[in-house]
Amino acid sequence: MSDKVISPFLSLPVELVYRVLDHLKLITIFASCRNVCTRLDTIIDTYQRYQTLTKLNFSRQTFNGQKMQRLCYTLQNNTIITELDLSRNIIDCHSAQYLAAVLQTNHTVTILNLSQNHIESRGAQYIANMLRINQTLTELQLSENNINSNGMQYLAEALQDNKSLLRLSLLYTPIGERGLEYLANALKINKTLRELELSHNGLGGGGGQHIGNILRYNNTLTELSSMNNPIHPNGVKYIADGLAVNNTLVTLNLGYNDIDCQGVICLVKALEKNHTLTTLIIPGTGIDADGAQYVADALQNNNGLKILNLEKSGLETDGVQYLCNALQYNHTLTTLNIGVNRFGPDPMQNLANALIYNTTLTTISLVLNWIGPTGAQYLAKAIETNSTLTTLILTLNGIGVEGAKHIANTLVHNKSLTTLDIASNKIETEGTRYIANALLNNKTLKTLSFGNNDIGLEGAKCLVNALLSNETLAMLKFSEKDTSAEGSQYLEDMSLYLTANVTWSK
Repeated sequence: MSDKVISPFLSLPVELVYRVLDHLKLITIFASCRNVCTRLDTIIDTYQRYQTLTKLNFSRQTFNGQKMQRLCYTLQNNTIITELDLSRNIIDCHSAQYLAAVLQTNHTVTILNLSQNHIESRGAQYIANMLRINQTLTELQLSENNINSNGMQYLAEALQDNKSLLRLSLLYTPIGERGLEYLANALKINKTLRELELSHNGLGGGGGQHIGNILRYNNTLTELSSMNNPIHPNGVKYIADGLAVNNTLVTLNLGYNDIDCQGVICLVKALEKNHTLTTLIIPGTGIDADGAQYVADALQNNNGLKILNLEKSGLETDGVQYLCNALQYNHTLTTLNIGVNRFGPDPMQNLANALIYNTTLTTISLVLNWIGPTGAQYLAKAIETNSTLTTLILTLNGIGVEGAKHIANTLVHNKSLTTLDIASNKIETEGTRYIANALLNNKTLKTLSFGNNDIGLEGAKCLVNALLSNETLAMLKFSEKDTSAEGSQYLEDMSLYLTANVTWSK
């Protein structure tokens, strides 16, 4: 007689096991139920919820040590998971070693997020070894892992051999100027990486020459972002020279790099020769009136740029007027961000004139420019007949009740605007009433941001009454501070009867 004990589990009906699994989180099923026994693995493989599990989010789960080993053991034979998020997990170099070893032979994971861990340069070496072998991973996020120039050297050498990685993120990673040089040299050889994201990399003002070399010698990158990495004036010249001969880059983000007016002029001048760049993001620069005029002149002749971000660039009245006048003749730009420049209402007349003739601009951001009710009036009049603008962001402009009235009149006549942000504009109850009445007749607006306008309970009632009739608006955003506790409760109760999704921030 056999002494072998058969587990009761082996005789349980599959349907009963399914019912147990129904009460477990997918993450628990993946991390704790797999590889227990062959029969349970077989059942889980046929379990509908598990079959659709392709994205695994283990962020903030304290994955380290034994917990990481169990995860890696499960990943060995997994053929379902394509996206793995392990950010914010205190993963050290040893846990990185376990993971890297498994991913050398894994052929399904394409996106890996290891941001905000403790991998450091030793762990980066293990990740680099994995990248030499793995030809499935397409996106790797290593931001905030204290990887220095030595760690960057390992990764850079691996990039010379890797043929699959398309996107690499290295935000808040102190690779320094030497680390950037390693990366630039690797990208002379690498022919697959498409997107590179850098920020706060401890360049100390240097690095411009290496970014310039990336642009000059790499012919596969389409998006390059290097923010909060101050660049010396001579470094900007290297970047501009590289940009002038580059024929693949589509998006360049050099925001908050202390680029002065001459640096901006160098970059814009490079666009005379570059015919592929469509997005230029350079907020936080210093542009005087002469520099703005140069940019404006370039816009009149440029046929490639579609998105331009000059937020917080010190633009004053004259400079903004030059830019707005250029929009009358530019026929390619679709998105313009000139927010946080505090230039007042006067340039709005120039922008209004431009919108009469411009037929390509779809998005304008004017955040924190103090245009006031007068600027709102200029703008509103032009938008009444403009048929291309779809998004208008007017946050923090002090348009007040009078400005809200002008915007409301526009909403009655305009047939193209789908997104409007008028948060933090001192609109109050009376101004809210104007906007609400306009919504009764508007059939195109889909998203309205209305927060921090002190609308009160009466204003909230006006909006709700309008939305009971308006079936077009899909999203209404406002702040709890706008109303009393009674008003907030009213909005929460009434939101059940609205087609629009009502959200409010605390």
